[in-house]
Amino acid sequence: METVLNLNDVIFNYYFLIGGFFLSYLIYRIVHTLLCDNSFMQTKFRSRRHTWRSIQCNKSIPYNIYCTICGKLMLPLVGLFCECCAASACKSCHRILNKKLRCKAISWPSDRPFTHQWVNVGTTQVENTGHGEDGIKRFFCSWCQRIKMSSDTALNNTEQCDFQKYRNIIIPPYCVQTEKGSVTHIKNLPDDDWEPLFVFANRKSGSNRSDEVLSLFRGLLNPIQVVDLSSTTPESVVRWLPPRCRILAAGGDGTVAWILNSLDTAPNVRAAVAILPMGTGNDLSRVLGWGGSCDSLLDAHSIIQRVRQAGEEYIDRWKITIKPKRSRLRPRGDRVVYAYNYASIGVDAQVALDFHYARRQFLFQYANRTLNYIAYVFLGAGRALDDGGCGGLEQRLRVTLDGSELALPPLQALVALNIPSWGAGVDLWSMGSEDDVGEQSISDGKLEIVGISSSFHIARLQCGLAKPYRFAQASKVKIEMEGSCAMQVDGEPWMQGPATICMESAHRRLVLRPQQDHE
Repeated sequence: METVLNLNDVIFNYYFLIGGFFLSYLIYRIVHTLLCDNSFMQTKFRSRRHTWRSIQCNKSIPYNIYCTICGKLMLPLVGLFCECCAASACKSCHRILNKKLRCKAISWPSDRPFTHQWVNVGTTQVENTGHGEDGIKRFFCSWCQRIKMSSDTALNNTEQCDFQKYRNIIIPPYCVQTEKGSVTHIKNLPDDDWEPLFVFANRKSGSNRSDEVLSLFRGLLNPIQVVDLSSTTPESVVRWLPPRCRILAAGGDGTVAWILNSLDTAPNVRAAVAILPMGTGNDLSRVLGWGGSCDSLLDAHSIIQRVRQAGEEYIDRWKITIKPKRSRLRPRGDRVVYAYNYASIGVDAQVALDFHYARRQFLFQYANRTLNYIAYVFLGAGRALDDGGCGGLEQRLRVTLDGSELALPPLQALVALNIPSWGAGVDLWSMGSEDDVGEQSISDGKLEIVGISSSFHIARLQCGLAKPYRFAQASKVKIEMEGSCAMQVDGEPWMQGPATICMESAHRRLVLRPQQDHE
């Protein structure tokens, strides 16, 4: 009895130390964020016409450092610009500018010519003059990105806008049909090269930089092409997508899977998905060649160019049907989820579930990818002391692969892989001798089944000091589970009760791979 009490004291002290460390670090992050004026943490001064942000936080479009209304020089802390049309104003004048200058219109009457939308973005000093107002003014078209010089305070323009270099990826406002402020249909252009680009960004992803992505692309595309997943679901967008398009998913593996699954509701749409890795693990992004993380300084123009040049390929989609064991008191229906990366039962899913609960706390909105990795390390180490009920997992699982029952050694986790990356870049299937295993592919209609003995085994795998149990490849997987255990699919964890779990192929999805991977 005394031994059990001592063990409980050790576990309690361990989690107490972890909690103290993270609380201290998060307090530091909050103070650092508030003092450093991180302009991407939230949108301020949002109005019904323009979307205002602090100046110098967006490098994709130019803006005027002088207020358009009063002419005052605006410092980064007091200056504002519209992330959609590039109009600039100080905090005292932005409401006046809302009434004087319209922002980019997402739709336009088809019977009216669509002309340039010029915005004053600065003044070129004329020699021997001492003030900016005596110079030649620079005007920027919010749609085609052209710059025009003029001495007039405004341009009376009748020239139609052709959207210039991005005309093949922009949805022209005259192609957008709306009803009560919502988009209902996109008219297809008679151009074989027209393939609009849509950007989906998830604010809940690990890097906390999705606000930056939204701001960067709203100035280059039609605002309806930039979707904030915290307020708009992808299912509500794909129903009006044009027949052919490309999608940039800015987020983690869960975000990418969410977008890919939403395309199932629009079978008439051929949409290929690229990834801007902004999650914690980013396993699918690593496999497809988009990298394990995004650059510290994002260049929207280079990202667009990379997506436009990317090549198409297919990835398997797996239907996972979870049939709970029937209970007389609480009958439950079947649950169906879809996987592109992997599905697992056991200690790795338990660590992901611990992190999921921690990330939902208020303070974690000030976290970043580095802190997330540190959290995973500590939570994984904690499961060495408390396995979360994953010990002796092999005694509670009955696994059948393509009709043949699999004999399991002592395990704390069972993983079904569709891609050669797991746990933020670990290629489990290639570890060890290659003589006795088949080649892995993301589009061969097979899952690779592997086993993990403990959380220490996970740590050794991530350091390349161990190899997993590599069981077999299978097209159909059936798992009968007794008792409760953590489960995850593509990084989305939950606690699963007794159930029969069936995995089978559910067609394929179109994804994009950067061009250099084909060279």
